[in-house]
Amino acid sequence: MQIAEVISFLCNFAAPFFTLLPLEANPESLLFIPNGELRLVRSLLLHSTVGSLILQINMRHRQIYRISFRMAQRFSSIHSEARNTDEVFVIENIQQMKFNDRIIQPQFMTLCLCKQGCADFVLNGVAHHMEEGDLLLLFVDCILEKVQCSSDLVATVLVQEMEFVQETLMSMLRLWPFLIHLMRQPILHLTAEAQERVRLNYELLSLRLRQPQHTFRREALVASLQAAYFDVCDLLRRQGIGVQPTSVRAFSIFEQFIRILSKEYVKHRDVSWYANELTITSKYLSDAVKMVSGRTASSWINVFVMTEIKSMLRNTDLNIKEIAEELHFPNQSLLGKYFRKYAAMTPSEYRKV
Repeated sequence: MQIAEVISFLCNFAAPFFTLLPLEANPESLLFIPNGELRLVRSLLLHSTVGSLILQINMRHRQIYRISFRMAQRFSSIHSEARNTDEVFVIENIQQMKFNDRIIQPQFMTLCLCKQGCADFVLNGVAHHMEEGDLLLLFVDCILEKVQCSSDLVATVLVQEMEFVQETLMSMLRLWPFLIHLMRQPILHLTAEAQERVRLNYELLSLRLRQPQHTFRREALVASLQAAYFDVCDLLRRQGIGVQPTSVRAFSIFEQFIRILSKEYVKHRDVSWYANELTITSKYLSDAVKMVSGRTASSWINVFVMTEIKSMLRNTDLNIKEIAEELHFPNQSLLGKYFRKYAAMTPSEYRKV
């Protein structure tokens, strides 16, 4: 699959987001900026796509099991007590699950409250530990692997179909910066009071799911889910989670730069080439990109190229010369020098590690 195919701002509501990106939007200030809501939504989608691009490079030579909302529904009806609609369901008491060392990519959004026991897993390349009283938020298209659950794990899980999530959250302007934070830090450690609030939200959603004859059942579900997200983001705010504003023009440049980079990084590694494509100077490009992401344009180029090289070294049988040819390096020696500069080891040493 080509990396360019991963870019789908409107189809992929929220994909993985690496910790190398800073928070970038201020909910209060955006309320007073024309089209602020649209820009904030695009900001979340852009941050999601950047992380997704890097993960796709990392994972595209490995087998990933994509789990659709319907597959999750069928699994839940067999293994757990679940309450369903065609767009959302709650698993009241999910216990031990067998992941069989698979790498999975859910095509839905999940809220998981751990009631007992613990679990260790790697999410989007980062190791996490969840224990009793923790709330876990999994976004659409995240990459989940190396899952190890304790034998006494008990958790309640809310699973939401992607389009339903989009409809629920698109109008909730002030929540989006906090959702960006949750992409970076998906586990929220809850106090006893906060656990009770989350439990009550789950109970209300379960009640709505048990009312199929309710005239406004779907609307009530949307309202209940919105209230649940408001509570989660309120908990973040109470913990002092802050966000910073950024330039509209800088964001636009960053967005265009990432779009071009995702298609051209194999062939082009000079900042000047991308600046020419955007009809701006190299300095202006780097300053704008750094303002939004905390990294310079050259740093982003190196992130994409190094991720590609490492993925090919780990997951293919291509020799160094063949990798150099694939990535349009003039020769094997220059690829080796480039790799050593950023990895502090040779490609051969990295492949052995």
